[in-house]
Amino acid sequence: MPSETTLINWLQDLEKRRFRQLLWLRGDAGWCRAAALQWLARMQQLQDDSLKGCWVQAVTPAGELPDLPTGVELLPASRARHRLGSEQQVLVFDAFTGLHPDALGALSGTLQAGGLLLLLTPEPWSSQPDPDYRRLAHWPYEPEQLSCHFLQRCEHLLLAADVPRWSQSQGQQGNWWQLPAVAAASASGHWPLGAASEDQARLVQQLLEWVGQKPVVPVVVTANRGRGKSGALGLLLRALALHEPQKKLLITAPSREASDAVFARLQDLPPERTAQIGFVAPDALLQTLPTADLLLVDEAAALPVPVLQQLLQHYPRSVFATTQQGYEGNGRGFALRFTRHLDQQAPGWLSLTLRQPLRWAALDPLERLTDRLLLLDAEVVDPAPDSITSIQIQWLDRQQLLADESLLSQVFGLLVLAHYRTTPDDFRQLLDAPDLQLACAWQDQHPVGLVLVQQEGGFDAELAAAIFMGQRRPQGHLLAQSLTFHGGFVQAAQLHWWRVQRILVHPLLQGRGIGLALLDFVQQQAQQNQGIDLLGSSFGVTESLLAFWSKAGYASARVGITRDQASGEHTLQVVKGLTEAGQALQQALQQRLAETLPELLPLALQQLPATVVAPLLAGLPLACEPLNAQDQQELQAYAVGHRPLALTRTALKRWLMLQLQQGLTAPSLYPWIQLLLQQQHETLLEQQLGCSGKKELDRCLRGQLKALLQ
Repeated sequence: MPSETTLINWLQDLEKRRFRQLLWLRGDAGWCRAAALQWLARMQQLQDDSLKGCWVQAVTPAGELPDLPTGVELLPASRARHRLGSEQQVLVFDAFTGLHPDALGALSGTLQAGGLLLLLTPEPWSSQPDPDYRRLAHWPYEPEQLSCHFLQRCEHLLLAADVPRWSQSQGQQGNWWQLPAVAAASASGHWPLGAASEDQARLVQQLLEWVGQKPVVPVVVTANRGRGKSGALGLLLRALALHEPQKKLLITAPSREASDAVFARLQDLPPERTAQIGFVAPDALLQTLPTADLLLVDEAAALPVPVLQQLLQHYPRSVFATTQQGYEGNGRGFALRFTRHLDQQAPGWLSLTLRQPLRWAALDPLERLTDRLLLLDAEVVDPAPDSITSIQIQWLDRQQLLADESLLSQVFGLLVLAHYRTTPDDFRQLLDAPDLQLACAWQDQHPVGLVLVQQEGGFDAELAAAIFMGQRRPQGHLLAQSLTFHGGFVQAAQLHWWRVQRILVHPLLQGRGIGLALLDFVQQQAQQNQGIDLLGSSFGVTESLLAFWSKAGYASARVGITRDQASGEHTLQVVKGLTEAGQALQQALQQRLAETLPELLPLALQQLPATVVAPLLAGLPLACEPLNAQDQQELQAYAVGHRPLALTRTALKRWLMLQLQQGLTAPSLYPWIQLLLQQQHETLLEQQLGCSGKKELDRCLRGQLKALLQ
């Protein structure tokens, strides 16, 4: 421990320059925790006993918990997301309980200028099993059986970066007193609208001017972490609540906690000024479609593009704000996917940004270090969209990734770019999860497509039976266990699977057959393996994804009855049998889904889009009765006569199921699916078909049926 004078000077210099720093304590658990407590005690003295921070543990250790100073809270790593939007003066990551990558990514962004992040690790770190690896150790693996590539890389980068560190065996190491040679940050100014920087004030003013403009166009706000993006949204709401309190203002985000920084700017306003401001989760927003004068979508990149497209359709005056890089989402991937839609559907949309760091200074040591450790700044080399270079596909060895930092950055950057929900946990899983294989599609020596394959199943008869009965739930094996317990087939746990965990293609090359080629490669490799019975996958179903997997020859096996809170989509599980036993299970799953899906449509799946229901049913072995003479007479009487709909439902439903059995999925069938199979209220159909009332809806339906019968 340095002298008190040296420590005070260093901490004061950190605060003056508005820098944050990582301090690495290495040794056994007792020594590291005692040293960390000494640091906290010194910092508390310097802060006049007002120190605020978190001691983060991934797994609660056996024995006594550390006696923390006032203001420092013991925080389970699993609850790190709940601290997004808050500010801490100190963070302690007790890696003896495991290092939780998502928690490190989330909480590092909450550390304020002048703050310290204390990292406590064994020495050497990667030679000991990480307790948090139990989250990766699916049955039958134990944490100590997993590789430690992620920790090896962290240890190597920390040593190479020469971060401040103290070792139990070697004492003080590293040039910890040397900070980047930049001028000290100037004192904060007083900016209009309650802003904390000139950059933020400018953005809020631009948004206020936009609110009153016509024609209505959406706005996209992008910024890196710590730039005050969410705060700017809160200041916009504050200004509108004060001057236009009659406006109905809505906020949505992946979670309520993610919008805390927005609502923090409204806390001192009286209730009558904020009565028209509310938070609605994305799935609830799309189901209820409440009226609003303005919708703010925070962390938009963490939501699927189809959800954003639906929000834009119903709320044309919207602000889509997102983090460009970092834990909360990848703005560049968001830009490539969503802004192309904006160009088509909302030409003239407005793009705004924040560049000036707000919570810390430029060149902040901690920001640069965590970006490297967690690959939050991973970049991808964009392919030439019009290139016709042939695609090569091969397996990627994880030792190869570990040895080539440039390749690792491109591969993980592609994963972040092309998938809406990728976190630091996924990075560690990429390097260390057991029974995980990675195939890569290359164009001109650059990765342009990836498929992650997880091996599952192979349970013995006794354990499979316990899974079927809901008595056991071994770690991992998502697809094999779900199709056993929810799907109802015990053999799904006994057979051997390759589950496609992720498949993605660079957005500039999508629609070129690369995804299908990756699936063909996986199938060829699985058949050569001779021990894999089935391929499968599980994903939030959309019309385009269902069409993709159907084109690849995968059959629908199960539809989840609950919606994902963030995406608002139901889960679809698809399978493709390779062996005789696998093909038999595929047929059994399809047959059972054909029997159960019609029963679920008016219940848990009532809001499943008809654009998904139609191809789902058309791909199943439906058992339908043929139309008899009475059915045909009633259909004609409804189509060209005045027979009531209520008395024709039996014939109409039989006719509809026959159309689907024959593989017909025309959009003209969608209203009938919603009306007859999902039993949706007629007022919803009136809105969708643009009818002014029941009589006009009745005329529309009769005319549609007449055309379909002809």
